[in-house]
Amino acid sequence: MNRLAIYEFLRRAASVIAPNFCPFCGRVIAPEEYYCEECFKLLPKIREQPFPPENLRRLYAYCWYTGIARDAVHMLKFGKCYIYPADAFGLLMSEMLTAENACADALVPVPSSVKSIDIRGFAPAAVIAERISIRMNIPVENAIDADFDKIEQKTLTRKSRAINARRCFHISKYADVAGKKLILIDDVTTTGSTLSALAEMLLNAGASEVSAAVFAKVPGEFKKSSAPKLYRKTERKKCLEFLRKM
Repeated sequence: MNRLAIYEFLRRAASVIAPNFCPFCGRVIAPEEYYCEECFKLLPKIREQPFPPENLRRLYAYCWYTGIARDAVHMLKFGKCYIYPADAFGLLMSEMLTAENACADALVPVPSSVKSIDIRGFAPAAVIAERISIRMNIPVENAIDADFDKIEQKTLTRKSRAINARRCFHISKYADVAGKKLILIDDVTTTGSTLSALAEMLLNAGASEVSAAVFAKVPGEFKKSSAPKLYRKTERKKCLEFLRKM
């Protein structure tokens, strides 16, 4: 049996012990299903892929971060069971990447801090990346590490996010990215600052190109100011001072 067949078998076997739920509405669904058809129709799907942030070749986003999509992301990050949304996101994002003819040598999950992993017990982007890997037969490369006390991006302003990303992330000493085409994986993107900063790190480490795939994107266009390399020295100084005070 291949990895996908084993994965599907284990999902169905688990439903004997605990019911299978739709991550978007919470209704019980059949063991082989990942969501209910009613919710799938209601998902705010992105019809035309957005222009990518600086340093990224492409950005693939499945839907807008509103309504039931936002609720499912909250279930993934803060709910009692992350498995249901992780399974659904992995399936939907795999189908999106396949439809877009995306190809890569490795998937790179956006890392969570050690502190948040200790609290949650898992890293959201990592569990999504693993499920995409199973479906697309693309290996996962944990090429980026996060500091223990990384400040959560959601608490920062647009100007501070890029600086925080460069401060809190670093290339893993075990990273093997030289000459590779990579796809960063995350659940949500807001300003694109994190993806832009991580892509810059990977390119500097020797990656040939970097794209990104997310389940949801906060509505709105990316601004050029989200690119780390476009920050003036005065802006960078102000952001660093702001971060030190937090």
